[in-house]
Amino acid sequence: MTDLETVAGIAGVDAAVLGDLEGTFLGAMRTSDGETIAAEMGFVGSTLLEVGELLGLGALCTFSLAGRANACLLVVRPQSLITALIAPPQSLGPVERAVDTAFQEWT
Repeated sequence: MTDLETVAGIAGVDAAVLGDLEGTFLGAMRTSDGETIAAEMGFVGSTLLEVGELLGLGALCTFSLAGRANACLLVVRPQSLITALIAPPQSLGPVERAVDTAFQEWT
């Protein structure tokens, strides 16, 4: 099972997109707008990595964004960036825990 399939299979994840920090689209599951999401999240992920460095947080591996209607989890992998679109936003915590568990299996 690929990283994208693993994240997309987590309960609460409506869609998942695989890209990189340059915004290159590498794949998607359950969304027709994967190219746009990969481009936008590549920029967001790169920016948040820079902010993490400036704040002295060390190497960041996940970012959580939540609004009233939806949430988003960005997962930084060595060669890619996975974006999980989550609904409802209350599912963000359980999805983060499931991704953390999967991360331990990936490394």
